[in-house]
Amino acid sequence: MRPPGTRNEPRRSLAFRKDDRFVVVALGGAEIISYGTLYYCVAVVAKEASRDLAVTEEWIFACFSFALFGSALMSLVAGRLMDRYGAGKTMRVASLAGGASLGIAAISWNAFVFAVALFGMQLASAFLLYEAAFVFLVQRDAAHAKRQIALLTLIVGFSSTLFWPLTSLLLTLISWRQVCWIYGGCNVLLALPLIQLALGRSSVKRGDQNKVRVPQAPSSSKLIDLVIITIGFSLTTFVFSAFLGRMIPILSSIGLDMQGAWVSALFGPSQVVIRLFANSFTERISPIELTILSCVMLSAATFIIILTSHSLLGIAIFMALLGFSSGLNSICRGSLPLSAFGQDGYGRRLGLITGFRLSTASFAPFFFSFIQTHYGIVLALASLAVCAIGSTLSFALVSVRSTREPGR
Repeated sequence: MRPPGTRNEPRRSLAFRKDDRFVVVALGGAEIISYGTLYYCVAVVAKEASRDLAVTEEWIFACFSFALFGSALMSLVAGRLMDRYGAGKTMRVASLAGGASLGIAAISWNAFVFAVALFGMQLASAFLLYEAAFVFLVQRDAAHAKRQIALLTLIVGFSSTLFWPLTSLLLTLISWRQVCWIYGGCNVLLALPLIQLALGRSSVKRGDQNKVRVPQAPSSSKLIDLVIITIGFSLTTFVFSAFLGRMIPILSSIGLDMQGAWVSALFGPSQVVIRLFANSFTERISPIELTILSCVMLSAATFIIILTSHSLLGIAIFMALLGFSSGLNSICRGSLPLSAFGQDGYGRRLGLITGFRLSTASFAPFFFSFIQTHYGIVLALASLAVCAIGSTLSFALVSVRSTREPGR
């Protein structure tokens, strides 16, 4: 097996083909709707829903956390189904299921029914969010998928920017149940047609695509690489989940309240900025190098918040690096498995990696909170630094193995 990122196809023009642009934009629009209606809206409607259903907000978020864990387990199956039937077909079915789940949420007569709806929404998301879109693009045309993945993450990065304020605005005008009805309709009437448009405009039929192939390595070597890559992505997602799930409490614990809240807004723009540059990075830097760069940024961010935690400038640099790392990481999650293992079985491998990394990440906020409560904020942050360094070493090991082992 060649080093991850070694190209087997001739160097291509940096320009997108017309159909490529259309497909990525249509798919990006569907992804924005899926993320906004199935994931980001939950945090916004939780307060109104808990009051109406006579439960606490903590109960709603506990159910949401279990639903996310269920989505992580479903990812193990989703990848195999996408390989077998095609990601486009499974995305269409999941978009209907997501819309139906939002409809159930809208008519939920008690908290248990609402919890079932949350599970339905998150199980559907296993077939709709980033990894599903990555499989769609690779199945469509693997040879051009890397730059399309980078552009897709740039487009979808605006989902939270759009849906957090939009949902908040809608709640001032209508009830949370009506918001769920509208968002359910968006999945069926907007996201589903966009997925169908992207599938219909795919210029390359499944099974006939330009393939990205890698020389065959012994199955044991591939398995070891898959395990190491899964560990690396699980560690990075664990760190991101701990920081993002506890960001405001973390900043408050180090003496930054309102100032910290304003500085934390740098995270989103930082992701967008790095993705703007990532389109050129994907042609000049191999996926494994890009992944290591993302992990180095994450490690640097964890050290900066430990060493300069009481400096507003230090926190600003931390937030920027965290955003840069997260933006690159979302691209690498799609491009590195493709580069390392090729197109065959891509959905299955991506589903396996996603299942483990999301399962691990679901415990991160609790783990961080426990360490902080019993041992202090410094040790809690240091534990995340160890995880970030571990992820860097994991991907560095994959790079070393790819260059040292003969016949790979």
